[in-house]
Amino acid sequence: MATIVQSEPTTGRVERRKRRRWPLVTLAVVTVATLVYMLSAYVPPVMSSSRIPVQGTGHFVLLVAHIFTATVATLTGLVQFWPTLRARYPKAHRWTGRAYFFLGVFPSSVLAIPVMVLAPYGAANQAAVSVLDVLWIITAVAGYRAARARRFADHRRWMIRNYALTLSSLASRFFMPIMALIIIPQAAGPVYQDSEVVIGHDIASGSAWLGLVVTMVIAEGYLQRRQVAKSRP
Repeated sequence: MATIVQSEPTTGRVERRKRRRWPLVTLAVVTVATLVYMLSAYVPPVMSSSRIPVQGTGHFVLLVAHIFTATVATLTGLVQFWPTLRARYPKAHRWTGRAYFFLGVFPSSVLAIPVMVLAPYGAANQAAVSVLDVLWIITAVAGYRAARARRFADHRRWMIRNYALTLSSLASRFFMPIMALIIIPQAAGPVYQDSEVVIGHDIASGSAWLGLVVTMVIAEGYLQRRQVAKSRP
């Protein structure tokens, strides 16, 4: 009987761990697959294959640097959320976190400014990228300061918000076909008058805003759900 009593809670813990991990595994697979697709146009970096229209060599160099530092943030951030790394290899977790901040988020957020200004997508897109950039920096600084102060619960909450912002650029790609389906049927109407420039601006801007808002709503919803679960007796 003793063996049975001990094995049941162990089995329960294993099942709970599996249930908690499958969303992270799904996120990892989708994130890496999307990254591979996005990077395929920039490996090797050839200006003619850029998916974003660039204003000369300087703009293209800044764009590629932004993309690759954002890739560092995306991959190191994904690793940061893996429970085994945090629990068994805390030193690796800390160094991966430093890479996330100092080789990923901070340089990528700075590079995003000139890339955004030079990109030919209009003020609405620039506003979305600017809001994303400011929130990305604020949440990164808050998360980093919380970790330095050993306020690890706060650190985890800020990093969930920050990584949601990291993923918002990838998420916007999934909204582009949705925006296209909404806008293209209106192309000949009085709003767009068959202007490819205006249509392109609205698809890019709408996708950017949706990627930002949806990922932040999901992150905050997840945090609220965790808070409610912890408060239950």
